[in-house]
Amino acid sequence: MHNISRWSRGGLVTLMLSLHMAGLVAAEVSEALSKTYYEFEVAGYCGLVTDRIATGFRSAAHRIIDREGIDDNGLQAARMHAWKAAHAEWQNRGLGGFKNWCRTEGKAAADRFESLSQ
Repeated sequence: MHNISRWSRGGLVTLMLSLHMAGLVAAEVSEALSKTYYEFEVAGYCGLVTDRIATGFRSAAHRIIDREGIDDNGLQAARMHAWKAAHAEWQNRGLGGFKNWCRTEGKAAADRFESLSQ
C-alpha cells in the first residue's frame, strides 16, 4: 500500500491534473444546469415529457451551457448529479408520495419547460 505522504506536492498536482484531463476527476457541477436536468428527470419519472417539454428543456439547457461555457466534462457531471438526485428522490418517495411529487415538482417542471418551447 502506498503512503500518500511519499508523494511530493508537485507530484500530486501533476497526478490530479492528468486525471482531470483524462476525465477521471469530477468536473465542477453547474448548479443551474444540474437543476435543469434534475427537473427534466422528474418530469420524465412522472411521464410528463412531451415533444414541447423536451424542446423547452433543450432550450433551457443550451442557454445555460452557452452562458456558463460548460464543456463536455461539465455537462456530463451535471447530468450525473441530476440523475442521481432525481433517482434518490424517487426512491425516497415510496408509492404514495410519488403521486404528490409528480403533482407538484413534476408538474411545475413540465410547465416551465413547456413555457420555454413557445
